[in-house]
Amino acid sequence: MEKKYDVVLLPAASEDLDELFEYILLDNPSAAEDMLTKIMASLHRLEDFPNSGVKLTARVLKHYNFRIVITNPYIAFYRFIDDVVYVYRILHGSMDYVRVLKQPE
Repeated sequence: MEKKYDVVLLPAASEDLDELFEYILLDNPSAAEDMLTKIMASLHRLEDFPNSGVKLTARVLKHYNFRIVITNPYIAFYRFIDDVVYVYRILHGSMDYVRVLKQPE
């Protein structure tokens, strides 16, 4: 059996999930549930394949060593450190993610 890695949603990522769910829920409750299920499935796959996300190539963020997993139209930004996957943010693809990720916490 392959090793499973822990996937930890950091507070900002948890807030992002809550906000996107609430936003979609206002217009379409079933779509909100569906999107949340798809995002969580993508994140659960990281338990088995933590390096499967694409390395973020934006020059100004390269030193953060982020990887991304896309669940269209959302992007989860994570790092794999000491056998743990830390999910930092889950943002809509149309957002200026460089600006958001560079903001101090």
